[in-house]
Amino acid sequence: MSVLNKATARLHGAVDQVADAAAPAAQWLEEQSETLSTTGEKLIDRTSKYVAAHPLQSLGLALAAGYLISRVTR
Repeated sequence: MSVLNKATARLHGAVDQVADAAAPAAQWLEEQSETLSTTGEKLIDRTSKYVAAHPLQSLGLALAAGYLISRVTR
């Protein structure tokens, strides 16, 4: 039973270390959430305007990107 207790204690220690390491990143994301959301919305807006202005070019770019991604992931 003591082996199980030691393993449990080590696992709890590892989980605590991971949580401590992730805390600054979580704090930064919380602080920057509004900025990141606004930036994402701007990107979506600009992309939709570009696609509306250049539908055939957008289709060609999408096909080329899909082809390249399929070749890379094989």
